[in-house]
Amino acid sequence: MVKSNALEFSNETAISILKKYWGYTSFRPPQDKIIASILSGKDTFALLPTGGGKSICYQLPALLSEGKVLVISPLVSLMLDQVKSLEKRGIKAKAIHSGLSSDEVDIILDNFVHGPLKLLYISPERIASEVFQVRFYMARIAFIAVDEAHCISQWGHDFRPSYLQISLLRELKPEVPVLALTATATPAIVEDIASQLFLKEPMFFQNSFSRDNISFSVMKTDDKNGELLRILLKMKGTAIVYNRSRSGCAKISALLKENNISSTIYHAGLHHEVREENQKKWMDGKVRVMVATNAFGMGIDKSDVRCVIHVDVPSGIEDYYQEAGRAGRDGLKSFAIALINASDIMEAQKLFEINFPGLDEINSIYLRLCQFLGIATCSGAGRSFFLDTDEFSQKHKISQQKLNAVLKILEKQGWLTYSDAIKSPTRLMVTGRPQDLLGHYPEKDLRGLLLTQLLRMYEGLTLEHGVISISRIAKSLDTDSSRIGFLLKVLHQEGMIDYQPSQEFPEIVMLLDRPMDNDFKLDENAYKTLKHSASKRLMAMQTYFLAPNCRQQMLLEYFGEKASACGVCDICLGSQEIEYSVDDKRQLMIFLQKTMPGTKVGQVLSYWPYNKRKRLGHCIEDLAQEGFLDIDAAGRLYFKKI
Repeated sequence: MVKSNALEFSNETAISILKKYWGYTSFRPPQDKIIASILSGKDTFALLPTGGGKSICYQLPALLSEGKVLVISPLVSLMLDQVKSLEKRGIKAKAIHSGLSSDEVDIILDNFVHGPLKLLYISPERIASEVFQVRFYMARIAFIAVDEAHCISQWGHDFRPSYLQISLLRELKPEVPVLALTATATPAIVEDIASQLFLKEPMFFQNSFSRDNISFSVMKTDDKNGELLRILLKMKGTAIVYNRSRSGCAKISALLKENNISSTIYHAGLHHEVREENQKKWMDGKVRVMVATNAFGMGIDKSDVRCVIHVDVPSGIEDYYQEAGRAGRDGLKSFAIALINASDIMEAQKLFEINFPGLDEINSIYLRLCQFLGIATCSGAGRSFFLDTDEFSQKHKISQQKLNAVLKILEKQGWLTYSDAIKSPTRLMVTGRPQDLLGHYPEKDLRGLLLTQLLRMYEGLTLEHGVISISRIAKSLDTDSSRIGFLLKVLHQEGMIDYQPSQEFPEIVMLLDRPMDNDFKLDENAYKTLKHSASKRLMAMQTYFLAPNCRQQMLLEYFGEKASACGVCDICLGSQEIEYSVDDKRQLMIFLQKTMPGTKVGQVLSYWPYNKRKRLGHCIEDLAQEGFLDIDAAGRLYFKKI
C-alpha cells in the first residue's frame, strides 16, 4: 500500500522535485491533485486532453514513493522515448520489449524487485508471462499506471484485448491502486474503462477539452495545394501537415520546398534513423513544417506549433482532436485547419471499406500469413515473429493499408498481438586489414574517408562486428544519413566491410495455434460491433466537416462537455453567411478594378479570408446581375468600369 506516502506528500515537496527534474516551477491543473490522489492509495482516473501533461502524473509520484511504479503502455516506441528522457534526467527507468534477450529481461526484472529501478514500462502482452507475474508479486509496487487507458474499452477507437489482462495484476495485488490515464474518451468509454480496470470508488479528474487559443476551421476547396501554400506563406511559425499516405507526404514536402518553405517528412516507411533525424530537425527549428502521417506526434511536446493542417479526412474525432491539439501548447493563438474537397468524403468511405474487408478475405490473409511465417497447423501459440510487411505485401499483392487493417482485426479477435516496429541496431565489421585499406581509394573519395572515420570512431571493427550510428558518422563527415547508408552498401558489395543494416519490423506474437484451414473462424458478431463502432466515429467526423455549427462546440459535445459557441472558428466568423454588407461590396469593387481581366472567380475569392468568401461570392453574382461584371462559361471574370 502507498497510503503511508500521503503523510509525506506536500505540494511544496512535489514542486521542488518538479523543478529539480523537469525544470518547471508549478503544475498544470489538475496534475497536483492527481498526484496527491494516487499517493494516498486511491484508484484514480485522469482524463487530460493532448498536451495536458499526463506522463508527469505518474513519473513524479514514483519519486515520492518508497515502492516501484509499473507503467503499462501500448506503444514500444513511446515507452523507449520516455525511458530515454527519464534517464537523461537521472531517473532510473527501463522498458521491457521483445527486442531484448531473455537474460536482459531477467536483469531488468531483478532490478525492479531488488534494485534501485523506480519505473518499469511494459506492453500489456507482457502481463501474460508467468515469469513477469512472479516478479511483479515479489516487488513492492506503489501503484500501476495504465497509459492510453481507452485501449481497454471495446467501444474505444483503439481497443486492444491484451489490455484486459491488467485485471490479472489486480488479482495478484488487490491493494495496489491504479492510475488510469487517457486523452480521448467519451462518457460511455470512461465508464467502460473504470469497469474493465475494476476501479474502486476512483477519484476522477478531467480537464476541459476546450482549447480557447485554437481557431478550428474547415476549408472546402478544389485547390488544396494553393490553399496550403497561402496559409503557410501568410502564417508565421512552426506547423504540422497531416496526410494519410506516405507518397502524399513526399509530394507535399516537395511542393513546400519549391516555394521556399522548409519542410521534412515523417512516416512509418522511413528508416528509423531518418525518422529520428527529421524529427530532431523539426524539434530544433531547423525546418519549419513537418509533413507526416498519423505515425507522427505521439509523445511529441513542442510548445510553439502555430498551425496543424489536415489535408484529408481522419478516421474519427478522437484521432483528429489529438492531432489538432498539438497546436498552441504554449497557450498562444494557433490554428487547426482541415482542407477538404467533395471527393474526400468518398475517399474516406473507401478507406473505411479497406479497413473492414469481408470475413473470407480476412480468413485468406490469415492463412497466407501463417504460411509466410512458416507456422504449421496445430502449432504456433506463444511464438513471436518479426514480419517484413513490405515483402509480404508485395508477394501476396496486398496493400499495406489492408494488411495493417487485417492484423488489427486479428489482434482484436484474440488470434495474435501486433506491436509497433522494434529496431535492431546497425552493425558492421571491416573485413580488410587497416594498412591494406589506406590508399585503396582516391584521396577525396568519400568511401575512403568513410572507412577512415569508421576506424577512428569505433575500436575493434577489424576484429568483430560492432554497433555503429549512421547519423553520428554522417554528422562527423558533414553529409546526410541516406548518403552514408548508400556508401556502406557500396563498401559491402566491394568486400571492404560486412554491413548488417538496422532492421525494423513489427512483431507478431501468435496467441493461438493455427487451426486446420477449414476451422479458422472469426467472431462475426464482435466483428460487426467493431465495424459499427468505427462507422459511427467516421460519421461523426464527417458531420464535423459538413455541419454549419461551431467547430469547437461540436468537438466538446462529442466528448460529453457542454459548450457555447467559441467565437473564433470559421463558422463563428461567418464562413457560411451569404449576406454581405455595403462595405463588403465597396471593398470588392475596388479590388475588382485592379484585377487582371479573365481572372477566375475562385482565384478572386482566394485572395480574401476564408470566412468572407461565401458572402463575397454572392456579391459577385449580384454585381454580374447588376451589369458591373461579365462572367463567361469558364468562370472568368471581366469588370466593367462604369
